[in-house]
Amino acid sequence: MTAAVPAPSTLNFLAGLFAGAGINMLTSVSTSPPDTDVSTGKVALDAALWVVAAGFLTWAAHLFQAAERDADLYIDRDFSEPEKQEIRQEYLRGALRRARFPLVMTLLSLVGAVLLLPGFIRWSALLGG
Repeated sequence: MTAAVPAPSTLNFLAGLFAGAGINMLTSVSTSPPDTDVSTGKVALDAALWVVAAGFLTWAAHLFQAAERDADLYIDRDFSEPEKQEIRQEYLRGALRRARFPLVMTLLSLVGAVLLLPGFIRWSALLGG
């Protein structure tokens, strides 16, 4: 069984995109005309969810990067290639277990952030307003 884990650099890149999306939302709302019908509180919550998702994803990336580093410190040059791969996979499996919480929280934050996107869902129509 191999642990299919994205590279920490990929996770950090995605975290940067998520944080940028949240910051961009705040910037666009702060510079938009005041007559828009989008709630400032809703946009602030949405932006916060994007940034929180970035934080959780960065946490997961840190766990995977630490596992790779620990595996590299454990591996001796006398080990065969299959032994090296097995050790790396074992460390990654452990990191995947520890990273479940931040990965699930990233997913939940992203779902909430997408649902709160202005114009994505007409909340007034759903709530009968």
